[in-house]
Amino acid sequence: MAVLVAGGSGFIGFHLVKRLAETGERVVVFDSQPPPPLPENLSAGVTWVKGDATQMVDILHALRDHGVRDVYHLVALLANVCQEKPHLALKINVESLVNFLEASRLLKLGKVVFASSVAVYGPSEPAPVGEEAPTNPASVYGATKVLGEFYGLHYFRSFGVDFRALRFTTIYGLGKSGGSTGICSLMIEKAARGEDVSGDVRDAATDWLYIKDAVQSLLLARQAENPKGRIYNIGGGSYSVGQVADIVKKYLPTAGIHLEAKRIFPWPPSYRWDRGEEELGYTPVFDIEKGVRDFIEEARKPRPGD
Repeated sequence: MAVLVAGGSGFIGFHLVKRLAETGERVVVFDSQPPPPLPENLSAGVTWVKGDATQMVDILHALRDHGVRDVYHLVALLANVCQEKPHLALKINVESLVNFLEASRLLKLGKVVFASSVAVYGPSEPAPVGEEAPTNPASVYGATKVLGEFYGLHYFRSFGVDFRALRFTTIYGLGKSGGSTGICSLMIEKAARGEDVSGDVRDAATDWLYIKDAVQSLLLARQAENPKGRIYNIGGGSYSVGQVADIVKKYLPTAGIHLEAKRIFPWPPSYRWDRGEEELGYTPVFDIEKGVRDFIEEARKPRPGD
C-alpha cells in the first residue's frame, strides 16, 4: 500500500516526501506541480500524480490507481494570499480537505493527517497556549484551519474516518519562502550563501519549529493508534528574530544581517505541546541552535540537478 501526500510539491510536503522515501515507503505526490528533484536513490519509490485537489474525480483516480492507504493533507494557500483571496482560500484550504475526507469515507481508507496551524487561536490568548484554548482566528488562513479541523472531526465522529490534525507553530527550514513568517528561513538561507538580508521584526518573538521536527511529528501522527486528542500543537521553542540572528552570526560571523525593531508578530509568542508528547511521543530534537546549524549545513549542500 502507498501513502499519498496532497500538496507534496510544497515546502513541508517535499521534506515529508523525502523522509517517507528514505524509510522505504511507496509515496504518491498529488499536486498540480511536480516535486523538486529528489536524490536518485529515492526517486524510484515516488510517483507524481498531477491533480487538482478541488476535483473529486482526480482524487478518486489517484487513490484507486495507486493503492493508497493513508493520506497527508498539506494543501494550503499562504496566509497573505488567503487574506487577499478569501473565496479561493475556502476552495483550496477547505474544499480540498473535505474532498479527501469524503474519498476516504467512500473508499474506506486508513488515516488522514491534516496540517493545521496555531493560527486557529486568538492573537490575545495568554501564552503558552494549549489545545484547550478557544479557537478565535484573526485571519482568513486561521479560519480555514478551524473549518478544516471541524470537518475532520465530523468525519471521524460520524463516519469513522481516522482523522488527526497537527497545529504547527512557525516552521523554518530550507525551501521556506514567502509569508509573514518567512524571515528566519530567508535570513539563514541567505546568510549561508553569503547574501545580505534585512528586516524590521528584530524583537518579534514566536515559536520556531524546524522542518525536520515538523516532518517527524507528521510521521508520529500517522503511526499513532487511536490517539485520544486528535488535534495537537506541535512546536519547537520560543525566540525572537534577533535571538535567531545572533545564533546565525555565531556560526557565520561575517553574515550581513540587518534588523530593525519596527514590528512584532500579532500572535502569542509561545505554545504548549505536552498533549503531543503524551499521545504521539513527540519531542522536538532540534532546539533553535541545533536547527540553525543544521539549516546552514543543508543550505550549503549541492542540490539535486545542480
